Amino acid sequence: MPVKPVTVSAQWVRAAVVAAQLIPDPAGPGEYRDAAEVLRGIGLIQLDPLTRVSTAQRLTSLTRLPRKYRAESVDAALWPAEAPVSFESFTKVACVFPLQDWPLLHLRRQKFREKYAPTLGESIRAQIIEVVGSQPRGVQIGTIETALGSARTTGWNWSEIKQAAELMVRMGDLVITSRQGVVRLFDLPERALPQQLREADQLPPDELRAGLARRAAGSLAVMTVADFAHHYHLSQTDAAHGIDLAGLVPVAVEGWRETAYCLPQLLEENYDDAGLGEVRQARLIGTFDPLLRDRGRARRIFDFDYTFEAYVPRDKRLYGHYVMAVLSGAELIGRTDLQRVGDVLQLNAVFPESGRPARSVTARTKAAASTLARQLGTAVQLPGESGQSVRVNSSQTVS
Repeated sequence: MPVKPVTVSAQWVRAAVVAAQLIPDPAGPGEYRDAAEVLRGIGLIQLDPLTRVSTAQRLTSLTRLPRKYRAESVDAALWPAEAPVSFESFTKVACVFPLQDWPLLHLRRQKFREKYAPTLGESIRAQIIEVVGSQPRGVQIGTIETALGSARTTGWNWSEIKQAAELMVRMGDLVITSRQGVVRLFDLPERALPQQLREADQLPPDELRAGLARRAAGSLAVMTVADFAHHYHLSQTDAAHGIDLAGLVPVAVEGWRETAYCLPQLLEENYDDAGLGEVRQARLIGTFDPLLRDRGRARRIFDFDYTFEAYVPRDKRLYGHYVMAVLSGAELIGRTDLQRVGDVLQLNAVFPESGRPARSVTARTKAAASTLARQLGTAVQLPGESGQSVRVNSSQTVS
């Protein structure tokens, strides 16, 4: 018999979603000691190499770490030289996942294998595996290409070998658990992964589906079927089936058309009194952060309409080349166009959300930017310090 959804407010959902991300007071110790703990806590971090401010994995991690944590420590924690703590794969885009979640993505790897293995061919797979197996600590894609007499990949012009190796990662024939600098190293699962994780692939499929849904609910807090599907790039059918198996509780969110779901224990939390938060506690949220990476979800939960404009022609941009959101308490209150220029984090413009006082948003943006600048090891050029006026919105300036 269907369970009647529990009704919750939109405000409660916003606070629950932010609380699940464990974004701390910058001055406090926080929940996480390093980026590896952040990854284990939130389940996945989207990767992107753009460095106008810093890389995606660094920005996502730094938002959840105290002010004293340094950006250069993020990559070392995610890809340590000793035992691996993560593996790289794909939702729809490249992400890094905690190592212990390897079994939860088994069914996705199996689907890729069924779809692509017949067309990829056993010969090229065997050749690539032989090259990778000959290198005891993993191998760069360029080394694989050279060993097999292939042209080298340049940018998005992938060689046939590169295309095959990437598909083999998706299928689980190869795994990426370490890097050499910024370069990924391809390795064999039987060598890079602990035996107990590889054996966990053999768990019943429904157990894996339920586990993945509970994992997503722990990070997203409140999610629709579509939210879960987007998070791991699942079909709507697979996402709905996983939610059914996971024992999640249906909730009716005020203003939402779709039923949402959460872990039962979440409903015991009181989030209705969550306020705007203190000025000094504000944080900047990167474009690929879990709070923003699903643009439709961000719009529904935070009433925050976000478009990444780096690839939009300059004259058609509304806000700027690289814009981060400003989080204060459980609210996304504005956004800022910023960039790192040498040893300076430069704020170019501040944009309060509709109805938010410009002075309050600007103060919180300054505080959040100062926190990020300290983590990046830069000075920060705040609005007005360049000697030029900085836009606050279409009709105001702050000198």
